[in-house]
Amino acid sequence: MTSTTVSARYRDERGAVLIYVAISAIALIAFTGLVVDYGLMWVSRREAQNAADAGALAGAVSLAYVAPTDLDRARAAAVAMAKANLVWGQPPDVQPSDVFIEPCPTGSPGLPDNCVRVNVYRNQERNNALPTYFTRLVGVQSQGVRATATAQILTGNATDCLKPWAVADKWEEHWENGAPNTNLWTIDSTFDKYTKQGGEMRPDPSVLDPDVYIAPTLTSPGTGFAPFTADGTPTTDYGLPFVLKIGSAADRLSSGWFLAVDLENPDCSNPTGGDCYRTNIKGCSGTVYGIGDTLQIDSEQGNMIGPTVQGVEGGGPDDGNLALIQKDPGAYWDDTTKSIKGSFAPGVSPADGRYYSQSPRIIPLPLFNIDEFYAGTPNGKNTVTITNIIGFFIEGMGGRGNRDVLGRLVSVPGLRRGTGVTNEASFLRTIILVR
Repeated sequence: MTSTTVSARYRDERGAVLIYVAISAIALIAFTGLVVDYGLMWVSRREAQNAADAGALAGAVSLAYVAPTDLDRARAAAVAMAKANLVWGQPPDVQPSDVFIEPCPTGSPGLPDNCVRVNVYRNQERNNALPTYFTRLVGVQSQGVRATATAQILTGNATDCLKPWAVADKWEEHWENGAPNTNLWTIDSTFDKYTKQGGEMRPDPSVLDPDVYIAPTLTSPGTGFAPFTADGTPTTDYGLPFVLKIGSAADRLSSGWFLAVDLENPDCSNPTGGDCYRTNIKGCSGTVYGIGDTLQIDSEQGNMIGPTVQGVEGGGPDDGNLALIQKDPGAYWDDTTKSIKGSFAPGVSPADGRYYSQSPRIIPLPLFNIDEFYAGTPNGKNTVTITNIIGFFIEGMGGRGNRDVLGRLVSVPGLRRGTGVTNEASFLRTIILVR
């Protein structure tokens, strides 16, 4: 074979290699397009799901903790939170019409008619499609994703932010001012089964038809506060103006009477006394307390008026923590909408720089059984058992020498642990994603 023939053959083979290289390049570009653009879509799909999850949770939080009947507010909260979660660097498209407040899916564990479903879009139909890069070479100019999420409101039975005020629960009113009373219980009613005799609280023999207290259970609200119907609709107890009164019992036990209790708190070197009591008002102890737990009554009831005012409004020793009203001074109760307005929450408090999911002026308080407290002990027991936990929005101090705490009964974030109470009696709410 001559050298000329060999050279010609090599030239022919070089041309064949170029064909293979071209084919391989096309395959490599296609594979790169699949990896890059398909990967972009899946990253965006996950981000869209995060946006939908956040929107559904925000809508449910609005209904559970802020305004149970304000559906427009819940939709607006869902839209705003979903759009705050970017999908491939841009807000997804979410409209109020993409937020559905509806019965929950069959088999969901919480309240049947308290679900918020949110759909989010980043696609061609909403004119905010995702880009493509390599697949443009084969005519694919854009791609899209959508996601949906459903959040449900559940009742809770415990909290890690209990405040040190054990409040007498609501009773069934039978007797008032020395005579039978056929009227319903009001915020001015007194529990006339007991009266002071010789400085001690004892059953009153002159009361012929004593008032009755029945604690709530898993199947019945008893005589206690019942802020919701079984399906979660607010009752007249929701938003009820209520006055908390500290101190020793007067001649009659009035509604709103409360006892200072000791709470375990790692920030307190001594769980008893005014300093720890004030600390527990201002912040959260972190210890989980639930319905059925026992609380120790603080022996210094008469000395707690000052720390109560300081924990609510401010003043007293500077412990580095703001009082409850100082954290959110603009919040107020709107009786027309039965909701809290003017709060920075959810968000960062301008006062202390901390994030709060709802106003720090919404606090959980334990309720107790008056009959159980005084049974067989004229001066009362040293402990109380939590029969229920209410939510209370603090409006301020007032009343007797500015030592009463004024506020409204509302729902409050809670945990799920152990035994609870029926939906009607539960103020504690927690949120979960169910789909």
